This record gives sequence, C-alpha cells and structure tokens, in this order.
Amino acid sequence: MRTHRPLFSITLSFISGILMEPFVPMGFAALFTVAFFSGAMAAITFRKKRISAVFICVAFVFLGLLFSRNIQHLPKDHVYRIARYYRGQDVWVEGHVVSDVEKKDFFKAKKTSFLFEIQRFKTKWGWRRKQGKVLVHVFRDEAIFYGDTLRLNGKIYEPFDFLSEGKFSYKDYLRAKGVRLIFSVKKKGVVRKLGSQERFSLKSVSIKARGRLKGIFLKHLTKNEAGIMQAIILGDRTQIPKHIQQIFVQTGTAHILAISGLHVGIVAFLVFLTVRLLPIGRKAWYLLTILFLLFYATLTGARPSVIRSTIMAVVFIGGFLFERDVEPINSLSLAALIILLVNPLHLYDIGFQLSFISVLSILCFFNLFLSCFLKHGEKPQHKAVEFMLQSFCVSLSAWIGVAGLIAYYFHILTPVAVLANLVVIPMISVLVALGLALLLIGGLFPQAGFICASCIKFMLNLMAGCSYLFGQLPYSFIYFNRVIAWYCMGYYIIIFLVYVYIIMRKKRIDPPSSN
Repeated sequence: MRTHRPLFSITLSFISGILMEPFVPMGFAALFTVAFFSGAMAAITFRKKRISAVFICVAFVFLGLLFSRNIQHLPKDHVYRIARYYRGQDVWVEGHVVSDVEKKDFFKAKKTSFLFEIQRFKTKWGWRRKQGKVLVHVFRDEAIFYGDTLRLNGKIYEPFDFLSEGKFSYKDYLRAKGVRLIFSVKKKGVVRKLGSQERFSLKSVSIKARGRLKGIFLKHLTKNEAGIMQAIILGDRTQIPKHIQQIFVQTGTAHILAISGLHVGIVAFLVFLTVRLLPIGRKAWYLLTILFLLFYATLTGARPSVIRSTIMAVVFIGGFLFERDVEPINSLSLAALIILLVNPLHLYDIGFQLSFISVLSILCFFNLFLSCFLKHGEKPQHKAVEFMLQSFCVSLSAWIGVAGLIAYYFHILTPVAVLANLVVIPMISVLVALGLALLLIGGLFPQAGFICASCIKFMLNLMAGCSYLFGQLPYSFIYFNRVIAWYCMGYYIIIFLVYVYIIMRKKRIDPPSSN
C-alpha cells in the first residue's frame, strides 16, 4: 500500500466485518473461502499496489466476519444449551475458578463473585461433561481462590439487561467476556471445595501479587482512599466510592480512575529511570522496560485500555530498541487489531470505544489546535506557557473525540472537562508515582510506608476537592433526557468532514516541497 498507515485501513476493514456480521447470512465455509481467495489475490497482485490493497481490505472484512461469527459459536456440550431446561431450579455444577475473586458489600453482608469454568453439570440422568464459563455470585463471605476446584449448588439464569433504552446491555457486556449465564448461590447454598488446580503461571502470579499489593494500600490508607488507589494503580475499580466517582463523572475526569495511556506512560517512564541505574547496555534498558510493562498489563487484569496503552508503549520503545521511527496511528491500529483478533466482541465495549477514539482524536487534532495558538510555528518564549498550551490542546482534542459517545451512553455533556483535566492530570501523574513508591516501600520497609501514604492522602483530597469545585461552575455539565444513535453518528460525521476540510485546506495553503 502507498499509504504510510496501512494498519489503519486494515483495522477499519476488520471492524467493518465485525459490524456486518449480524446481517450477513453466509456460513463459515463461505466466509473462509472468500477471505482466503481475497488474500491469495492480494499476494498475486502485490506488484500493483492499489489493487493488492483492495484485496487485502476485502480479506480483512471477511476475517472480521469470520472471527466474530466463530467466537459466538457454541459447542454442542456448552452448558448454555442445557441450562434453559433447568432455569429456576436448584442445580449442581463442578468446575474451577478461573479469575480473581471479588468480595463486595451487599445489604450488610458480603457477596463473593468470580468466573467459573464448568466441567460437569448434574442433569436428571446424572452427571454429564459440560463446558463454558459462568459468573458465580455467592451471597456470603467464602474463602475461595483462583484455581480452586468447587462443587456448587444454586440456580442458573441468564443475565438481565438493566437499562430499557438498550444503550448498555449487561448481557452483552458479559458475553464479550465469554459469559452467558449467572450462577447464584444463596446464603444456605452449598460451596464444597474439591481441591485446587493452581499451577505456576503468569496469571496466578499476577493475581497473588495484586492481592498483596491491595493489602499494602489497605494497611496504610482508609478504605475509600485505598479503593481509589487500587483503581489508579491496579485497575480494580470495584471499591471506588460512588459519590467520589460521580464527582469525576460530572467534570469529565472519570478516565483518571481507570488505567489508560497516561498511567502506563508514567509507569514506563519511572521503570526506565530505574533500570538505567543498572550496569547494563542501552538496549537492555529498553528490553527490561518492555518486559515490565507486559507484566504490569497482566497484573492489572489485561483490560482493553491497558492492552492498548501497553502495545503502543511497547511499539514506541521498540522504535528506540531497533532504531526505527514509529507512526502513532499505525501503532494505535495495531493495538486495536490485536485486541479484536483475540475477541471481536470487545468492539461493543464502551471502555474500548472511549479508549481508542480519545487517542485517535488527540493524534488527529492536537497539532491542528496547537498551530492555532502558535503564529507561524513559533514556540512561546516560556516553557511553562508552552506546556500549558500543549496540555490544553491535548485535553480539548480528547474531549472532542469522546463527547459524542459520552453523551450517547451516559446522557451527559461535560464542557468543563477541558479545563478540569489541565489541573487533574498533573495530580494523577504525581499520584501514580506516589502509589508505586508506597507499594515498593510498603512492601520492603512497612514502617516507612506512612511517608508516601501521607502524601497520597493530601493529593487525593486535593484532587477530589478541585474536581468538586470545577463541578460547581455554571454549565460545567449538562444532562440530557435522550440521545439517539443518529445524533451520535451525525456528530462524528461532522467532526470527520471538518477534519478533512482543514487538512485539505492546509495542503492547498502549504503545498509539500519538491525533493
């Protein structure tokens, strides 16, 4: 392809295939045949760049269809096929825990939740081999851990869609995780431990490490403070106080409570500074930083936003490692493609959409906005002014990118986010550094952890206070009763047309110089 962003076209083609899947009646064999034929034609016509590019895009459209269709296909022995005959009845299942175990407060009691891979299901004719993941809720506090083999007694049912407008589907949210059923164990239900299949693996190590790191936060901070730091550093948002989360939602800064490119970038910078102290070569510094980022992604649960940020950071650092230039939009496209190849249903995840469109918007609009403030490309004399201008342009670019989706999904528009992010983002950078320092010092020298903990308490209160004040400004946020899909689509079509117009106009004004 002539374009220097070939992965962008390929990823868009793959996404198109995923979106088309519900409307294409072709079977697996037909989809595979077309994808294979298109790929073969792309190889045959590789000397004719444009024709080859068309065949490559067609191949990835049908690969998107194929992958999306395949991940939704259920094998004959899947538990979903038999569960419909036992809904509302007490049933027995056996299997093992395949996720971290979460414990939440539930009406003055505890609820223990985890993902459970079923191996056997007790039918009217006895135990039968079955497969499939279910989300288990045990309505009491249970000492259950990743890798435990359990026998459970409870009721099995399909998840409910809590919002009638259909903009967020809890059923689809779980389906993207490979979960189609919920298994409920009441207070008097049976939970019998049969053994443990825990083996040494990166996932088991990361789950244990995450549990110990949470313990360090809980030891040195209050429950609410620890809940926020767990979200910022470890990606666990289950313990964030609702009133605190609402403050950040109303100021458009809720993204700081989830691990994103900002968090991963700070972690990469701090790790690189640390490994530079080691008496090893420059390439070894980059390689160790990449390995740590990969482990950090696993440690935080490998969510799409974390994977996207990690892939982009790895590609960026890899550019230094192999001494090659990196094209940001290509890197972003590669991250999206990898995530969707693993699970095409992530495309419908709100977090996935917000994560990628915010970064894409920054990459597209940042330089355009910055050029509006800088006359003839001249930089400000003071570094502080330049930094503030750049920060404002980043914040404005990201807000324009996500405003349509946030209005559609959450019925809120947050103009104050452009200003609030200028204050909150530097604070979150300090908090990430302090949080990592607390985990390191608190793990090695527990008695000295109070130093970092005191600084964290101060910064958390300052950040929450500033966000609250921004939320009190007139028209800082606006709620809508209803935002239909066509409004959202229209918004992004207008943004796209304006962007194309500005780029074309800029090319006419500043034509490329000839070599």
